[in-house]
Amino acid sequence: MGSLKAQLAKLFEVSLKVTVPNELDVEPLVAACNGKFGDYQCNNAMGLWSKIKGKGAPFRGPPAVGEAIKNNLPTSEMIESCSVAGPGFVNVVLSKNWMAKVSIQKMLIEGIDTWAPLPPVKTAVVDFSSPNIAKEMHVGHLRSTIIGDTLARMLEFSKVKVLRRNHVGDWGTQFGMLIEFLFEKFPNFEDATETAIGDLQVSEYCLIPLNLNLKAKFTKHG
Repeated sequence: MGSLKAQLAKLFEVSLKVTVPNELDVEPLVAACNGKFGDYQCNNAMGLWSKIKGKGAPFRGPPAVGEAIKNNLPTSEMIESCSVAGPGFVNVVLSKNWMAKVSIQKMLIEGIDTWAPLPPVKTAVVDFSSPNIAKEMHVGHLRSTIIGDTLARMLEFSKVKVLRRNHVGDWGTQFGMLIEFLFEKFPNFEDATETAIGDLQVSEYCLIPLNLNLKAKFTKHG
């Protein structure tokens, strides 16, 4: 079946051959567009006009070329509506019924990998969440993690090798707080044993008050 973009490109390819039969090998310029205009957009009108103006073409500018491209589109169940905006941009709204009946159903039955587009990139790095450990975490970190994981999975379905990265920043503040605490806890640090220091990591009842106390102290002394 191919991606939605590829399927639309085939329809516009037919339209372009009818619209400008004397222009050979015109590649359809189809891309996702702003949601308020539609789902996809064909951007060939301006480029074509620069080629055909002065050659006796029956158009009076890019908008007219766009209208011709729209009118020459083959009938297809996947297209709900088309409109022309600005300097000939042909905006396409996809049919929700077609999406549910054909595209989504095919993905559910045969797997998303039968539909997913194959981008030219072979490897992608997705850097997500990346909390600052000197600050409290919040729901935004969960949002970023979910979006990042979703993007990573989508790329993997498209046969892209994904490197997931979660950069944890601002270690310096935390180590500074711990060093300050150790100086207070063990003023004669040369006499401190590994066991005594190791015990600080064991209990959450020690670590949570430790974190709160240190945070209050560092905030106070700023």
